[in-house]
Amino acid sequence: MKKLIEMQRQYNNKVYGANWKSRDELERHTQELALCAHAELSSLVAATSYRKHHKADLRNEIDKSTLLYESVDVIRYVMAIMNLWDIKADDFETAFCEKDIYLNTRRRIDKQVWYRQPVAIVDMDDVITNFRCGFAEWLRTVYKINADVESPEYYFIDALKDSGHNPERIFETFIECSGFKILNPVKGAKQFLQKLKEQGYWIHLLTARPDDNLTCLYNTYSWLNKHEMPFDDISFATEKFRWCAQSKYYDSDSIKFAIDDSPKHATEYVTHGIKCWVPSKSYNNNLNHEAIKYYYDFEDFLSNL
Repeated sequence: MKKLIEMQRQYNNKVYGANWKSRDELERHTQELALCAHAELSSLVAATSYRKHHKADLRNEIDKSTLLYESVDVIRYVMAIMNLWDIKADDFETAFCEKDIYLNTRRRIDKQVWYRQPVAIVDMDDVITNFRCGFAEWLRTVYKINADVESPEYYFIDALKDSGHNPERIFETFIECSGFKILNPVKGAKQFLQKLKEQGYWIHLLTARPDDNLTCLYNTYSWLNKHEMPFDDISFATEKFRWCAQSKYYDSDSIKFAIDDSPKHATEYVTHGIKCWVPSKSYNNNLNHEAIKYYYDFEDFLSNL
């Protein structure tokens, strides 16, 4: 793959030049190349007998030579776009593998049938992943920001503001650096989820991570695959109770409990009748509702379930 992309890069340099281009030029060249790739895809289709209602197209032989060389053209145009934006072969290979994990996981999920088993809605960050510690370590390494993991703040807003950086932009950078992919799992998370399944629960992971960011989306699936986390389905939603209320589980009263560290989400769950288990943290220890149950580790959770 590296060799092929380098061959295409050398040809690109002859066409566009090797010097850096303006953003407007890059976008214009990208649009031109994408349209060229689209034209080659049309030629690919034309090599097959796709117009079944035309007798002239009902030929027995498929022009495999055309399929081959038009496929090369399509791929070369895509490689040319990658070269324009300096997308490396290693980055492409990583993205390809993550996409493969996503496709196979979604296929596995879509083939499963929910038979009205009791449902556990499980958050990811700081429930099964050590987000807070991992993010704090990344802040120290990249921005030299010392964020206190025992802070009573849900986000490290004060530490980020004091640094002079925009908190939202820092989080976006964390995502683009594949920060979610390198987080450590919470101790015992895999075994905990497996025990829930053994007890008959259907596990639906529900995270507020932004799935419109493709790096975040595919890193999430890659992390779950890497750590072999047992689960039945996964969704992304910033308004978690609303998602639950619109889900296939809600009307049959199949959601037996949720697990979430967020004060906001935990409060919304219990306010609307869904029991919520909350890992005891410095930022959520003042929640006061009879349907909120704290736990200190997964062994504690299971002993009280």
